[in-house]
Amino acid sequence: MKLDLMKLFDGYVRNYHTFNLSVHHGKHSFTMTEIEYFSRLGSMLGYLPYTEDTAGGTSRPMDLSWWGEYDGEYWYDLILHLERENLPDKDEETLDKLFCDREMRPLNVIGIMNVPSRDRIKELLSIAKATCKVDNALLVFRTYSSRKKKPYFDEVQAYLLNKRKVTDTKAAFVTDIGGTLFMHFHPINNSDQEGME
Repeated sequence: MKLDLMKLFDGYVRNYHTFNLSVHHGKHSFTMTEIEYFSRLGSMLGYLPYTEDTAGGTSRPMDLSWWGEYDGEYWYDLILHLERENLPDKDEETLDKLFCDREMRPLNVIGIMNVPSRDRIKELLSIAKATCKVDNALLVFRTYSSRKKKPYFDEVQAYLLNKRKVTDTKAAFVTDIGGTLFMHFHPINNSDQEGME
């Protein structure tokens, strides 16, 4: 089943304040809270979510997976594979985990990564377009806007891929109110998209 991944991104943005994450939380708190959010979402949609899933030992551990059916002996339909990475030096490894050849190929993938700059986003998109074998992939890059550095990422860019082509983009910005982080939508300027199609 093909999921509307951009709609999932919309929910992620609109509900971010409910995570109750602040400028004082460490990276691990962000990772665990976001994975838990998507795990609960999968369960509410009727899927069977698992963290650190190896698909019965046939693949590298996935941060989160959603499965469609289990007949008591076999799992069917790997609906979603989600990876969440804080370390910028593991961004290419994250893409490899999402797009590698494996016995059970997911129907949908989401990668949420912290990256140092917009230039790095462009590089990662080039790699993703060259390696993506999935019809429905959402890459979410958390970075810093070019305007000023803050103690937390303040720009989130989402790219929907259908194999080797970017089919949709959205952007959101993060602000803090009393230390708690809130995410809100902000359109990507055409000049920001140059070279990303």
